[in-house]
Amino acid sequence: MKKWFFLVIAALSLFGVFSSPDALAQTTPKRGGIIRVGTNMDLPSPDIHVTTTLITAALMSHVHETLVGFGEDMEFVPVLAERWEVSSDFKTYTFYLRKGKLFHNGREMVADDVKFSLERIMRLSPKKSQLENISRIEVLDKYTVRLHMKKTDASLLGSLGNFEPCMGIVPREVEKQGDAMTHPIGTGPFKFVEWKPDRYLLLERFDQYTPQPGPVNGFGGERIPYLDKVQFVPITEESVANMALLNKEIDFLWYVPFKDVETYRKEYSKRGIVLDSIPGGAFYFAYFGCRSPLTQNVKFRRACAYAIDQELVMQAAIRGYGVVNPSFVAANSKLHTPPHDKWYKKDVNKAKQLLQEIGYKGEPLEIKTTKRYEGLYKAALTINSELTAAGINAQINVMEWANMVQAQYKGDLQMMTYALSPRPDPVQSYFYMKFNGFIDEDPRMGRILEEAEKTMDFDKRRKLFEEAHSLVYEGVPIIGFYNYNYQQAHWNYVKGYKIWGTSVPRFWGVWLDK
Repeated sequence: MKKWFFLVIAALSLFGVFSSPDALAQTTPKRGGIIRVGTNMDLPSPDIHVTTTLITAALMSHVHETLVGFGEDMEFVPVLAERWEVSSDFKTYTFYLRKGKLFHNGREMVADDVKFSLERIMRLSPKKSQLENISRIEVLDKYTVRLHMKKTDASLLGSLGNFEPCMGIVPREVEKQGDAMTHPIGTGPFKFVEWKPDRYLLLERFDQYTPQPGPVNGFGGERIPYLDKVQFVPITEESVANMALLNKEIDFLWYVPFKDVETYRKEYSKRGIVLDSIPGGAFYFAYFGCRSPLTQNVKFRRACAYAIDQELVMQAAIRGYGVVNPSFVAANSKLHTPPHDKWYKKDVNKAKQLLQEIGYKGEPLEIKTTKRYEGLYKAALTINSELTAAGINAQINVMEWANMVQAQYKGDLQMMTYALSPRPDPVQSYFYMKFNGFIDEDPRMGRILEEAEKTMDFDKRRKLFEEAHSLVYEGVPIIGFYNYNYQQAHWNYVKGYKIWGTSVPRFWGVWLDK
């Protein structure tokens, strides 16, 4: 058994201190009050098991908790499982649950609920493939559950702790709500009150919540709910969101528009608004369909890479508030090493030479994008301009976001501007090349990812991901552009808040001093 490795990681995460100097200077926490949080979109559904959107996972993480989670440095930390054991062949995972953890309906969470929740995810989630290696879930006793795997799989902990979708544990009773959980029930510090589509999501402190020991660490540690209520308000118009914060109609703005960052720094800060910024792990890229007659040609994809200036795309999309990154491995990840920075320097002459070699005769290249996310649309405009300058007949097709996601999953594309929310385990990012056909085109990539799923050894994984990026460089299934900085703002009476590298807001440990 390799249980001691995981037990040590869990234990270490409980004793680190993650307090900012500002937090240390703040007053004693106060209970009470409601915080109003402006978000850039509404939930498609409050059911974490049936949607893959980050907005649902982020907001409902206040209601639901997972067996394991990620800490500030993307290490595994215990949440509902106080510890776990993993067999030496990574084929069985045994989780020992915290005793006395109550659901919001007042009932204690037990192993049967874990089994029910994971089986519900495996049945309903659009990303159920993340758990597809589970062959059987065995309840050993009231507080112990064992997962049996079909094959060696060292990536299971990463899947169970993922931000999006949230693998939250729910009580068996939600089965009565059917396949759409309209009144979510979890074990988190806040409980669900109501969701009014396009108006707000309202949560309320769960007074019977039992915090974990140790300081807050990512999704782990002592998650104390000081606030009476948290209200999330969708505000899609950026200018309206800014004014809502300035007028104190909201107390916190989840996404500060990139065009307004300097205004926040130079002007709004004088009024008492605090701007938080941190490098993030979300990845923006151009996604090629490797099955389309035009884009299945590696030389054509390489010509596109030579034609596009990554820095120019980042400037156009997010005004430079990020870091250029051609790799699926985030720039702020410990697994991101110098080989991941290798990419094609813009050279229009080389692009034209490659197009001549393949006999390109002006066939149209469709670039699918959406206006749902401004960064994706602005990136598409810049990409279109760059490709046109190199002699490629690029044409933009603006789509509804839901339709674009469906096209991505089906591999129905030539080129698409796309984005991934933070993936602590890079396997989950590289996995997207299954949809566009690249893993079929180059089976070496599939073998690398299979090897990465079989080990937790850091050095082995580092080498495997370096090799994976070399295949991306060689085959150009994507053109990676950047990881953007997360920018959030709040009034100075909001205390105890700390931004972290997932962009997910955390309102446990937060209080109001006004």
